[in-house]
Amino acid sequence: MTFWGELEEGGQMLLGDPQEAVLSFDREAPADQLKAVFSADGLWEPLREVRVYQEGLGVFRGIVDEQNTRLGPGGLTIELVCRSREALLLDNEAEPGCIRAPSLEALERRLLEPLGLGPIQGPRDSVRGELTVEKGSSCWAVLARFCREYLGTEPYVDFDGNLHCGFQKERRLTLPQVISGEICRLPCKRLGSVWKQGYRGGYDTLFRAGEGQTLPRRYISAQSGQDPHILLEEARRESFSLRVTSPGLWWPVRNAVVDVTVPLAGKFLGCPVKRAMCRQDQAGERTSFVLEQGER
Repeated sequence: MTFWGELEEGGQMLLGDPQEAVLSFDREAPADQLKAVFSADGLWEPLREVRVYQEGLGVFRGIVDEQNTRLGPGGLTIELVCRSREALLLDNEAEPGCIRAPSLEALERRLLEPLGLGPIQGPRDSVRGELTVEKGSSCWAVLARFCREYLGTEPYVDFDGNLHCGFQKERRLTLPQVISGEICRLPCKRLGSVWKQGYRGGYDTLFRAGEGQTLPRRYISAQSGQDPHILLEEARRESFSLRVTSPGLWWPVRNAVVDVTVPLAGKFLGCPVKRAMCRQDQAGERTSFVLEQGER
């Protein structure tokens, strides 16, 4: 990986090879994180942003949350803690109010333009109804809620700073080598059935994961908005976890599925990435994955 820093006062600097760098992804967290430690001959100028490239392709771009300079037995080091550009939307509050007939265009004017972010990529049509922005809501929370409720998508910011709200194409990764692996089967996470409340008030609609299974059951109210099929599928995915580490950098991993063969354990196909971490140090580059149940 090649690391470049953008100075607060303008200009760029090549940061060199880090002593250690860790790039992290969590599907439940909007922003990726980078933590890197570099050797230094003196105090660096304040950095605003860090960009990471792999063979000329951008793999991470993020704002600098921390720039820590430390003197120790080994000399001077600079530690950088960064988050990808989704952090700009996370850190800024949205103006409270009510948006009638909301659209990505309206959210773009209200949320993005004040932050200097580029136009939103996605369907531009307005939708019926109102989008209420509560006081204290982050710009990210408002945008993500709109995308989930009206578009059925999750927003993300690409390396060039474009905000995408349309459907993201699935990325398929095939790992040619495995350094280590762990397969966890967790029957305690499974659900056997979900009962949904009907219009008359009783919990009389049954959804099953399968026949002949003595597994826990759940009851959901009519007002919860929960989908029994989604609950059963989420429980199925949570009941299996595959942890593998492979040499090299495998990034980006958002909306990626993995095909991997674990020696002596078998082949696993189409496993969605739940979490990932790439580490670069004296031992080289390696990426660790936490994967969910894939194709059956």
